[in-house]
Amino acid sequence: MTSAASTFNGGEIMNHRSSIIRSVFAGLAVVLTTAALTLVPTGTASAATPLCTTMANVNRGGNNLSVPATGTGNVNCLISRSGAANSAVVSGLQYTLKTCYPTVHLASPYQSELVGNLAVDGSFGPRTTAALKGVQSSIGTTPDGGYGPLTRNAMRFSSNDVPGRCYHY
Repeated sequence: MTSAASTFNGGEIMNHRSSIIRSVFAGLAVVLTTAALTLVPTGTASAATPLCTTMANVNRGGNNLSVPATGTGNVNCLISRSGAANSAVVSGLQYTLKTCYPTVHLASPYQSELVGNLAVDGSFGPRTTAALKGVQSSIGTTPDGGYGPLTRNAMRFSSNDVPGRCYHY
C-alpha cells in the first residue's frame, strides 16, 4: 500500500511540475512576443526619413522653388529642433517661413509675434519652432514644430525667379 501511495503522490507531483513548466513557458512566450513587437519598426515617416542637409532648387508647376533636401536632392527629409542638420538649411526654412507667411502668428508662448519678424539666424530655437507650429496650424497640418514631407506638401515656398513670391510645393 505504501508503494501505491508513493506512486500516486509521485504522479501528482509530476503533473504539478508539468503544469508549472507549461505556465512558465506560456509566460515566457508572452514576454518574448511583446519584446519582439516593440522592436518592429512602426513605419512612421521619421523612422525612415533622413535629415535635410541642403536647400535644393525644385521646379513645381513652372516655378523654381528653394526647398530643404538631402545631399542627394531627396526632398523627403526632416528638420526639427532636435534634428536640425545645419544652419544653412535652417536659414533657408526661416527665410521661407518669413517670406511666405509674414502675417501668421507664432505658436505659444510667442503668439503675440508674427512669423514675418522671425530672425533668419540659422538657429532652430524656440521661436523658429513656434513659427513653424504657427504655419503648420495655418496650413492644416499637425502643429508639431517639425518639418517633414506632410508639412512640405502643404507649404508655400519662396520663388528663386521672383523674389518675395511664394508658390505651393
